[in-house]
Amino acid sequence: MTSTSSPFPLFHLPHVVLSEVFNSTTPDEIIRISFCSKRAALIIKYTSGKWKKGKELELVLQGTQPSVVNYDEFLLLSISHISEAEDQRQLVNLKIGESIVPVDTSNMVTYWADKLKGVRSVMEYVMDIFNSEIETFYITKNATSTEIHYIFQWMAKRKTVFSVCFLNCNNVTTEDLNFFLRNIQISKVACLYGRFPETYRYQRNLFWTFPRGLVNLENGLWMRMSHLLTMNCRFITVMNVPFTNKEINCFLKKWQAGEACPLLKYLQFGFEILLNLEEMVKGLDGVKVPDDIIREYKTFPDKTITLPGGYDIKRNDGTMAT
Repeated sequence: MTSTSSPFPLFHLPHVVLSEVFNSTTPDEIIRISFCSKRAALIIKYTSGKWKKGKELELVLQGTQPSVVNYDEFLLLSISHISEAEDQRQLVNLKIGESIVPVDTSNMVTYWADKLKGVRSVMEYVMDIFNSEIETFYITKNATSTEIHYIFQWMAKRKTVFSVCFLNCNNVTTEDLNFFLRNIQISKVACLYGRFPETYRYQRNLFWTFPRGLVNLENGLWMRMSHLLTMNCRFITVMNVPFTNKEINCFLKKWQAGEACPLLKYLQFGFEILLNLEEMVKGLDGVKVPDDIIREYKTFPDKTITLPGGYDIKRNDGTMAT
């Protein structure tokens, strides 16, 4: 006696039941289901679920390596040039946006004759399925200047505030860097790694003054104290700054008077030369803390730092800083 199975009519289920089904799947499975048919994609798009309207979508742009669109820790789709396909006979043609492209369904790598078109098409397809913006961007050291220019233009056209951007500046042009700083808003974390172009000059714009959680600059040799005074962040980390004892003292006095960085919770500088702590706190009415007293401060929900000794100074509103 034999038994046979028939396909389960998933998309005939009531809307409420479908929502529960989709809630029990992972984001990468959602993407795979969406490729079953045009109707499948439409049903997923218009069925509510816990994966919708989140802020977990991210793009990893990495030049000669496949670029990737993720949902948190789930890899959704990768984008490669068609020349990278080892055996095109093993690929399946799927429609993404307005294009039909070969896809390796074993690892969800998509192959494109125009890789930049692929990056845009995959991002917009995924955003449409999850009804959410790409919120996080990792632009790696392998991203080419052409790719960086393209993604900056795309981000600006979205006319939205993104959450996180990690930008390696090694291959960015001065023109594109100024465009990024002038036209793209990041609300939570902005990390700029590598050296800025030699021709870069600071321009006052919304990027520096926009209130956000964290700014991390790996190389601040170009920075002046007037630039720091315009920043409006909770956490600021800048390495290789050229500031002097006198400049740091001036900044602290302005902070103490409530005239600089009102949101500031944590400030870290990396200096090329050792500065004099006593000169930096001169005239601040700081209270010297003995070196054998070690205090612990929470900088992030999952991170703390310990500070031995130092000076305590008070802002005009009573806020204490060490």
